[in-house]
Order: sequence, then C-alpha cells, then structure tokens
Amino acid sequence: MSRLLTIGLSLVLSVVQLSASPVAVRAQEATPQPGAEGAPAALEVVASGLTNPRGFTWAEDGTLYVALAGTGGPNLPTEAAAVIEAFLGFHGGPSAAVARIQDGCPVTVAAGLPSYIDGTGAVSGVSDVAILGGQLYATVDGGGAVHGNPEQSAGLYRINADGTFAVVADLSAWMRANPVAARPPADDDYDGEVWQLLPTADGSAFWVVESNQGQVLQITPAGAITRVADLSAGHLVPTGIAPAPDGEVYVGTLTAFPFPDEAAKVVHIAPDRTVTDHWTGLTAVVALAVGPDNALYALEMVTGTTDADPFIFPDTGRIVRQTGPGSLEVVADGLNFPIGLAFAPDGALYVTLPALGGAPGQGTIARLDLAGKTGSAAATPTTALLCLVAPPA
Repeated sequence: MSRLLTIGLSLVLSVVQLSASPVAVRAQEATPQPGAEGAPAALEVVASGLTNPRGFTWAEDGTLYVALAGTGGPNLPTEAAAVIEAFLGFHGGPSAAVARIQDGCPVTVAAGLPSYIDGTGAVSGVSDVAILGGQLYATVDGGGAVHGNPEQSAGLYRINADGTFAVVADLSAWMRANPVAARPPADDDYDGEVWQLLPTADGSAFWVVESNQGQVLQITPAGAITRVADLSAGHLVPTGIAPAPDGEVYVGTLTAFPFPDEAAKVVHIAPDRTVTDHWTGLTAVVALAVGPDNALYALEMVTGTTDADPFIFPDTGRIVRQTGPGSLEVVADGLNFPIGLAFAPDGALYVTLPALGGAPGQGTIARLDLAGKTGSAAATPTTALLCLVAPPA
C-alpha cells in the first residue's frame, strides 16, 4: 500500500482513537552538541483551528500560508481504480482550502479546492503550498475522477490573491499518458498522490513529489512537466523533499505499510539525475527540511510499528537530525502523527499535525525553537491558543 494518509485501512481508525490530544510531545534526553547552551526547547502551538493541515510556507512579508486537505464530500468516483477498493471507497467534494494564519487562527485565502475522504476516514486535498516569483501555488492531491472530483484535476494550482485558483499542470491527465516503470498493482491510483512542492534553486520551476506512482517531477509556472526521477521500483513511496547543496534535491521515503522501523531512507538526486542513498535507517519519512545549521532534518510520522494489529500507534512520531549516512539524533519525539515540517525565516522549526484522526478544526501548527538549545523538546507544549472553526456544510 502506498497512499500516504490512507494506511492500515480500518485498523488505523481504531488506533487513532487511542490518542486523546491532537498535539503531544515527550522530552528526549540528548547529549549537548559542542557549543550548545541553554535549557531544552519548548514546543509551542502557534496556530489552531485547522482542518487536516498539511504543508506550509512563508511569504516575504512573514505571512504563514498552510494547505488544508478538507473533509472530502458526497461525490463517488466516476472512474474505477484498484486504489478505491483497497481503501474501502472514496467520497469527493470541494472542501479543501488554502489559508493564512492571523493571530494564530486560519483565514481562508482560497476555498472550494478538491478533497476526498476514503473508507478509513483519511483525507487528501491540498497537500502543500509554495511561493515563486511572489505568486502562491499549491499541490492538489484531491482532484480527479478516481477521487470523486472529475471536474477538478489533481496537479499544480495557482492560488490568486482574490481567492480564485487555476490549474497550472493537470497531473491527472499527464500521469495517465506517462506511466512509471512499475505501477503499484494493489493500490494503483490513476490520479496519483501529488504531494510536496519545492521551488528549484534557479527559481524557474517547481520540484513536485508524486507518492502513489513513485516519481519526482519538475513543473514550470507555464505548466511544462518533466519527470526527473522514476522511483517506482521497489515501491519506496517518495514523500518529503529538501534542497541539496548542488542545486538538486533530497527526497525522503515513507515505504509501504506498516512502515517497518529503519526501512525508510533519503535519496539524493544529482544534476545528472543519478539517484543514490544519502541517509538510511529512518522510519516512515513524510517531510524533510534543511536547518540553519545546514543539517538535514526528517519528520517520521510513526515509529515502533508492529507486524500485528494495530500495526501503528499514535504519539510515536519524531523529528530527527542527520549525524551521518546511517545515523541520527532525535530532536523531538512523542508527536501525534505529524505530517508537515519546515524552518521559519527566524530559524525555528515548525510542524503540522495530526495527519490521522483529527476532527475538523482540531489540526495545529507547532513551533520548536532550537536556537541555543540542546535539541530536546520540552514535555508539554503550550496549548493556550483556541480557534473555533465551523463544521463543514
């Protein structure tokens, strides 16, 4: 199985009910790095009231934008695909959105984007946001006939300041016309799983990760699509992406369910498109980020999985820092199904959660200030923020 958020079928539903809080983090003992001083960093909730938050970014003026996956809708798929039966049916609708954060609460920038919910209760919609040339863009996973949204494709969208949006690249159509080498037979999704978004070093295009088929693309603002790497062999399930020093990228992998410990990795895509292992021994990687210290950080959605029911557990996610080709340092653990990770302009590390089990309005963005700290997270995050979000119509 490879769909990022629809994992474990109905087993996931019973697991997520075990978690009482949408935000949790446990203190982790850490050996201070040379020159590190001060008390452990605290995880602070800086935005609440979010409905299935995913990726996020900052504008030059400091505005924080976040992708909201939505809640699906009433529409049934209009095209058959193996993935529909594998995940107990899809129901689509225009409930996804892009929001900005104001005083810790979401303000809608664009609504009516495609979303779908599967039979396990997991949701896909807008998956990431990024800014290029002052223009806001989003990757949209919820579109397409397989997802119950035949009039709105999956792909790269331009999000306009007046709340309108437009398709830049129709990946629903492109993926049908340009199949990868090894399609996933058990959960083949013709509309794919359009995931994370990153501007190229020269600002001419975006890197886009597509997780279901297993590929890394480049898409220009004019809509030209190029496959840079076919990662479909072995079903690695590419997810997170971060810039590499050579102008290319690192790409993290989730692996197939139930995400065995230390089976995931980060690969490097070189300028000549060669793909090599860069960081091994990871688990269920869903996002990557490069810190002010130039170290690579990975977000592990879950750890400590088992081969028997219930397979995965809440409050087992981690943020880790690379210390070698096959080694890491834990920055924060005890996270409840975290899903998005990025460093803010001020150098603090931000994370969105939960990816699973969150009711409408229960998603959050939390901030971890690592400056002058040992790298550990404090045991109890600040949760004073409360934004009320009306339930979907």
